[in-house]
Amino acid sequence: MCTSVPDAIDAAQTRHYFADYEVYDAGQCIAWGQVMLACEAPDVAAQALRARAAAQQGVAAGAIRLRCISRL
Repeated sequence: MCTSVPDAIDAAQTRHYFADYEVYDAGQCIAWGQVMLACEAPDVAAQALRARAAAQQGVAAGAIRLRCISRL
């Protein structure tokens, strides 16, 4: 039996995310990779991960398909 209480979630707490992504061009997967992000706003994490992956690959954010996002 667990008697511990989970820590309260702080709205300003920094959360860490990991994403696996693919890069598409003309409907074909041309590259893939992983990206990490630390942010305080989970509602913008997917957009920020996609933007960071696009910057790593030198493509537009629309060419990035996030396959999996995990909060660490």
